[in-house]
Amino acid sequence: MSFMKYKVLILEDEKHAQETLAGYLQEHRDFEMMGIANGIGEVQAMVDTFHPDLLFSDVMLPPHTSFDWLLTLNHIPFEIIFTTSFEEFAIKAFRMAAVDYLLKPIDKGDFEQALDKFRQKKKSGEGTENILQLINNLKEKTSQTRIALPTMTGFLFVAIQDIVRCESDNTYTTFYMSNKRKLIVSKTLKDCEQLLLDYRFFRVHNSHLINLEYIAEYIKGEGGLVKMTDGSHVDVSRRRKEEFLRMIR
Repeated sequence: MSFMKYKVLILEDEKHAQETLAGYLQEHRDFEMMGIANGIGEVQAMVDTFHPDLLFSDVMLPPHTSFDWLLTLNHIPFEIIFTTSFEEFAIKAFRMAAVDYLLKPIDKGDFEQALDKFRQKKKSGEGTENILQLINNLKEKTSQTRIALPTMTGFLFVAIQDIVRCESDNTYTTFYMSNKRKLIVSKTLKDCEQLLLDYRFFRVHNSHLINLEYIAEYIKGEGGLVKMTDGSHVDVSRRRKEEFLRMIR
């Protein structure tokens, strides 16, 4: 029985991580490991030679990061699964662009899930839009950063500066955009809050996260009421009022 065979490269400078990834890959007949690059000085030549379908890439490759190399590329024809330590700055960037990553030490179950996601992407014909968005976010100024919002058909990338507010509906969140568009996505408000806190968003209520740049007016009260520039009104909870007033002052 014939099956698709995917070519894989590993970009990793830690011997243990190299051995772990190579060992896990050996258990899958539909993946063929073409080689291991120890740093960004080696990886481009291997990519040019083998034309991989998938790259496992460590983030920290002293004195560089894998981003230093990726930012030099105009085109990324292969999928990437990053490997990283939890404390690294990169995890938030991955979540913003919905890019797959594995935490070190690499758990076999997580590895298997990552391969399954890769297979599904290839079968559905999805491109490398998430990887490209990650790279664009690294290149752009903060205001131009885009976030990947999961939809029924894939992901929608929206500029953070265009989000007016987010409203919770249990496990879903509605994004209200500056062009009056409403987007319902399968993310909790807590997930959205974690992604957007560095971009002047504030959770004024259990069910409301607002972009402080779109506040038109604050009306005093027990907790108070915020009027947004799109005409919407959002309650401020009593327990969040003091911190909110410090933020807007």
